[in-house]
Amino acid sequence: MISAWYLLFCEHNFSANTTYFLLFTITTERFSSENETPVKHQTRRELLDLVEALIEGAASPGDYARLEELVLSDSDCQTLYLQAIELHGSLYWDAAGIGSTHFEDNFNLKTLAHPVTYVDQNRHASSSSTRNSRNVRRTWVALSAAAVLLLGVFFFNQNRYSSLIEDNLAQTFSLDSPLSEETILEPIPELKLPNTPLKPVEALVINSPAAPPVTDANILTTTTDAAVVAFINQQLEQAWTENEVQPAPTSTDEEWVRRVHLDLAGRIPTQLETASFLKDHHPDKRSQLVDALIDTQDFARHFAGTWTNLLVGRSRNSNINRDRLLGYLENQFGNNRSWRETVSSLITATGSAEESGPANFLLAHLNNEAVPATAITARTLLCQQLQCAQCHTHPSIREWGQERFWEFNAFFQQTSVKEETIVDQETGEKIRLRTLVDSNKLAPTYYDTLKGVTQIAYPELSGQKIEEQTDRPLRESLADLLTSGDRPQLAKAFINRNWAQFFGYGFTPQVDDMGPHSPVSHPQLLEGLAEAFVKSGYDTHRLIKWICLSEAYQLSSKGSENIDTPEDGDPALFSRMYVKPLSAEQLFDSLLIASGVSPAEMHRRGQTYAQREEWLQQFFKAVDNEENSEQSTFDGTVPQALMMMNGELVQRAIDPNSGVVFRNVVSDPHTSELSKIRALSLAALSRYPTPEETTAIRNVLRGLVKSQTEQNVPPQLAVNEGLRDIYWAYLNSSEFAINH
Repeated sequence: MISAWYLLFCEHNFSANTTYFLLFTITTERFSSENETPVKHQTRRELLDLVEALIEGAASPGDYARLEELVLSDSDCQTLYLQAIELHGSLYWDAAGIGSTHFEDNFNLKTLAHPVTYVDQNRHASSSSTRNSRNVRRTWVALSAAAVLLLGVFFFNQNRYSSLIEDNLAQTFSLDSPLSEETILEPIPELKLPNTPLKPVEALVINSPAAPPVTDANILTTTTDAAVVAFINQQLEQAWTENEVQPAPTSTDEEWVRRVHLDLAGRIPTQLETASFLKDHHPDKRSQLVDALIDTQDFARHFAGTWTNLLVGRSRNSNINRDRLLGYLENQFGNNRSWRETVSSLITATGSAEESGPANFLLAHLNNEAVPATAITARTLLCQQLQCAQCHTHPSIREWGQERFWEFNAFFQQTSVKEETIVDQETGEKIRLRTLVDSNKLAPTYYDTLKGVTQIAYPELSGQKIEEQTDRPLRESLADLLTSGDRPQLAKAFINRNWAQFFGYGFTPQVDDMGPHSPVSHPQLLEGLAEAFVKSGYDTHRLIKWICLSEAYQLSSKGSENIDTPEDGDPALFSRMYVKPLSAEQLFDSLLIASGVSPAEMHRRGQTYAQREEWLQQFFKAVDNEENSEQSTFDGTVPQALMMMNGELVQRAIDPNSGVVFRNVVSDPHTSELSKIRALSLAALSRYPTPEETTAIRNVLRGLVKSQTEQNVPPQLAVNEGLRDIYWAYLNSSEFAINH
């Protein structure tokens, strides 16, 4: 019950006293069934009084100490405190004047039932702005204090908090259905969509009997798409049988269309894209959509961004031109250039950051005797963490001593960064130019052991040494060694990373830590895919298609009782689709889609692109260490939660002036209330609301309208403000923030 009130009303429709009364009422109902004693009842009442004083800015040091004592001493009090902060936090955030306009007194909705002038709307806004301005400082101080205690509770019982939030949201919004939204900029007529979602596809083309069965003896007798997909299915089904695991049912079309758009395009589908897919009855429509998405600029942009983040991070480095690297990778993925060619370019590139996109990879890491370049190249491109062997023998692999790291490092010792300052002839501005250059001299690499003994290392990889030469840079020899053989580590690493990107887990416990110490969950599958990938010419599009057409990728995220649980540390068997949080880029782009920005607009290197880059910087910061790593405050943190509650992107999506999607839904006076609710659900979550969800929302909405009309608020305005809260709730639900 608490989740419904929180999701639909906590943003700005109740006064503090109303919220306090509702919270105490529903929590009393929740805990009364636990044979609560009068002492516990009084404790809960005391806690709520202290929370109210804290939020109102009237709490004394003694009150704060008592509140902390109550919260940390009892699990029920922790739960009640978290719920109180959830309700009060979002209520007062808007009350501080940061969010949308409020009513005088308890409510402040604008009417759309009868057209009103902008003068009327401004009058409503100005009447509340004075009151809001008086509350800004008090609210910020109170919420800051609440946040400190909230963080204490969070770290005191992190798992309990996570499950509480997820359970509350799941009560109202099912995790069985995907997300979506309309992205064209012009208004569109109301979509006439079916009342119930289509049934799951029972038979996909990947299960066609035309695909030859694959056995251990003929893994790669043919590498047609059908044969490789059949091989993947056979290997996974064998593992399910051996482990007595029952795979999840096939995902619904709503669930799958959202998933494949997030994985291939990096965003939720538009409302029209979802509607078109649901109406399509072609038995091969999933395969057709995979092909179509791989050929889009969305795909190239998404994968280029993913690999740019892996190679140089998200934070802005003034020493490189990140956009040039991003553009280079976008061209590589968009034109399906082989992964072998891409890696060779990254390893062997020369020139300046402005002249050469791939040169920016090593320009970002060729410092500190090329130690970062060595560690990042191995971890990113080979999924091997050689940095452990920099100073000592690898803690898990006795064969990986210091010499392994420094022999790999020796390939970069011939390369240096040349810096010079040039003057722009047009502007007169001085520009520092950094360029990758190679010398012809093959010099040894010196390193000290833990005992202080100096050792010499020459370039060597997997037992293959490079003899002295003057006609060819060492990095070119390294590129050749990385791609030699029919199942090189380079191919296995790329497969492991892509598999983890689509399923949430790779074939090893840590996707970037492959080696003898790291067991492979499906060794034959990985070997077979590596051989097929190499024989395909390192064809990235075909590899991704194989993964997306596999039976495992078609499964629902909701499995049977007998499922594998990699989240508990067990090997991933891929018997269901594992839930994955959206990346920062996916969340940004999906919120733009939810507000009505077209995918084409997001591709332009204009204002939208600049806003995206600036938005990302608030969550990521470079760290100056030997691995050139990066700190993140994005995944599941307070800054992310606050951004979703009242950030500019969410406010833009629910604003009828800037949110094209929301405006199109609520502006049609001939569309029923039910149709509008269904359209908002389809736009945000790529599905229709469940019957229970629809009933709850309509009851709450009608109660709100009745309350507002009694205060002389025009009915249609009350309805539209209620719909605005519903859309806000959908966008802030856990279902929107995850890929399932």
